[in-house]
Amino acid sequence: MRRDPAVDTRSARAAAGMSLLGAWTIAVPYLGRALGLEVNVASRLEIVDHVVPGAVVSLAAGCLFALKRRRAIAGGWPAIVGGGVCFLAGFWVLATHVPLLADAARGRARWPAALWHSSTAVPIVAGSLWYALRPPVARASG
Repeated sequence: MRRDPAVDTRSARAAAGMSLLGAWTIAVPYLGRALGLEVNVASRLEIVDHVVPGAVVSLAAGCLFALKRRRAIAGGWPAIVGGGVCFLAGFWVLATHVPLLADAARGRARWPAALWHSSTAVPIVAGSLWYALRPPVARASG
């Protein structure tokens, strides 16, 4: 399959970066234990708060990356749907970590652990909004 010369490589790199953020989201609780930044929650909760949304982000962003390598999709439905799915997964991570941040503010949890566990939420939310809402790439005339 030939590549379209108008492919936006910046968006392809952003999709690859978003996929890596999804993988990082999965790894956070397990690396946290190794670094002494664990929180006292059940393993099931770590799976729901990190593994599932991280896998969703990685999969959706990986699909966007594969599409971006073939043709420009900025502003099109694949970017809106893929970015929207990543946004929802990132928002899930953000929303489920608000209580942990509140516990840290009250002194019931350690700040470094709370920040570590919620570290991927804001980059995923911001990046996915940029991805879903950016205008189409202008094609070169000629």
